[in-house]
Amino acid sequence: MKNIISLLVLGAVAFWLGQQHFRQPENPSPSHTISQQETILSQIRELNQLHSVAFHLQSIIKTEKQGNWFALWQDSQKGLFVAKGRVQAGLDLDKLSAKDIHILPDKVLVNLPPVAILSADLEDIEVFDLKTGLFNVYRADWSVLQTVQAQAKQQIVQQACQNGILQHAQQRSAEQIRQLLRLSNPNVEVYASPQIAACTVK
Repeated sequence: MKNIISLLVLGAVAFWLGQQHFRQPENPSPSHTISQQETILSQIRELNQLHSVAFHLQSIIKTEKQGNWFALWQDSQKGLFVAKGRVQAGLDLDKLSAKDIHILPDKVLVNLPPVAILSADLEDIEVFDLKTGLFNVYRADWSVLQTVQAQAKQQIVQQACQNGILQHAQQRSAEQIRQLLRLSNPNVEVYASPQIAACTVK
């Protein structure tokens, strides 16, 4: 008798879970949160343009969404993503004005504006793992990609700055402008700005 009652209870639970799999929850879904992230510098490339330096990075991000009690927490979700992106830094020559150029009898002096982060772009996002609940009965919530994209872009910019992208761009941009101007005037001295711009995307 006890075995029959146990089978009936298990059958009822299995039927209820099956119904929940096809039913949209009435309560709003909890938002995704970033539980862990790590960004790795994978490549530094010098560019022959005013975007003086490009850093290629990988951002490893783990996400987690809490489940709801009415679904026995089977709608919880965990994900592991690897985002690849590129951050470029260089000169904004719109900030170069006449007061930065000094013409002397024997030479020309050029003071460059501060270098800055000019762009940050995600090139690819790979999904390494995405699971819902213990039994994986709920469909994955792919809106998590919006959270991952926003976090990954922020992470690659921060990591690029920690790895010295602005310092690289400061040195490289001064050399680029110096070589360009000396094609027409060998007596040109170019000085990089001692200031470093904030580590944010323009």
